[in-house]
Amino acid sequence: MNAVPVTDGPVRAAIMPSRDHFPVQLHISDVVPGGYNTVPPTSGQHWSAWSDCGFYNYPLPDELLVHNLEHGNIIISYNLEDPVEIAALRDAVAAMPLAEEYAIVRRYHHIPEGMVALTTWGVLDRMLGVDPERIARFFRDFPGNTGPEFPNGLPCTTGVQMTDSSGG
Repeated sequence: MNAVPVTDGPVRAAIMPSRDHFPVQLHISDVVPGGYNTVPPTSGQHWSAWSDCGFYNYPLPDELLVHNLEHGNIIISYNLEDPVEIAALRDAVAAMPLAEEYAIVRRYHHIPEGMVALTTWGVLDRMLGVDPERIARFFRDFPGNTGPEFPNGLPCTTGVQMTDSSGG
C-alpha cells in the first residue's frame, strides 16, 4: 500500500477510455479489472449503472463509481478506522453545498489506512486524515461539471442503492 502516495492537492490524471460499459448484472468478481491508472480510479471502464448519492460505511465497486465520475460526481474514498475521524468526514461532507446531489462517500481498502481520497473525472487528491478545508476547496473547484457526459453534471440521486456485499 505504500505505492499510493499523498498528494499536495488535486492532480490531473490521464483520462482513460470509458465507453465500454460492463453489464451491471455481472458481479465484481466476474469482471476483469478495468486496469485503472490511479488508485482510486478517476476515469475508465465502468458498469452501465451508477450509485445513488450518500455516505456508505462499506466498499462500493470501482466499476460502479467510475460511471458516477463520468457524470461529474465527486467520490470520496476513505480508509479510516477511528469513529471520530469517520464522524469528522461525515460532517465535512454534509457541510458542502450540493453534497446530497453530487457526492458519494465509501470505505476503500485499496489506499493506506488513515488516507482519504477525493476524486472527480480526471482529478485526484489524496490526504492523510480528514481536512475539512481541503475537502471544501475540492467541492468548490470541481462542482459537478468535470464529467464528459453532462457539462453541468448529473446528480447521483437516481442511481442504484448498493448493499454491503463485503461481509463488513
